[in-house]
Amino acid sequence: MIQNWKLCSAQKNIRKSSSNYNVRSKAKNFLIILISPSGGGKSSILKKVLNTTENIVYSVSYTTRKPRHDEVDGSSYHFLSEDEFFFMKKNNEFLETAKVHGNWYGTSISFIRKSIAKGKHIIMDIDYMGALQILKKKISAITIFILPPSREIWLERLKKRGTEDDETLQKRLQTAETELQQLQNFQYLVINKELDEAAEKVKAIILAEEMKMMRNTDIIRRFNEK
Repeated sequence: MIQNWKLCSAQKNIRKSSSNYNVRSKAKNFLIILISPSGGGKSSILKKVLNTTENIVYSVSYTTRKPRHDEVDGSSYHFLSEDEFFFMKKNNEFLETAKVHGNWYGTSISFIRKSIAKGKHIIMDIDYMGALQILKKKISAITIFILPPSREIWLERLKKRGTEDDETLQKRLQTAETELQQLQNFQYLVINKELDEAAEKVKAIILAEEMKMMRNTDIIRRFNEK
């Protein structure tokens, strides 16, 4: 019998979820989905963007993966057992889910709804499979693929992390090959040669999206009022 408090929290939100995951956002608010192979630098870029903007919040993913030594529950991820995760999945608590390297990951639909209602953009660090799921739903989102400047530099960065054993590293390399085949399905590409520069490029994309005509119809309407 599952007694974890997180299940109780999930139960409270069941009635707030919809069976088809439909999240209708205000025109000006959107999801910012960062995708990259492991070691591509998306987590570091994400932190830079969050630290230098005021209207963007981070969607902390749920996962069945075990926490690493420096990870904090509720900040790095919401760590769950598989029973807890599938309880939430069964009750439509996730906007998207994906199984990556043997572990499940998911995005809270209630967090997305609340953030949009507050007039915030939501930045996300998720797998390409989850990103493709979101793009099929009725929610405004932009996708940015992060790539290192070369395969050699990417492999060097990945090995320097020292967070994976040889078997896990090989799995990540295999997954990365699949991810690279999906590049054409996403909207923007940022080359992460230097961290600050890459973060500024991501922010420039966000700003350009904010200035699109479709997101500013209220301003145009007020201007045209006589």
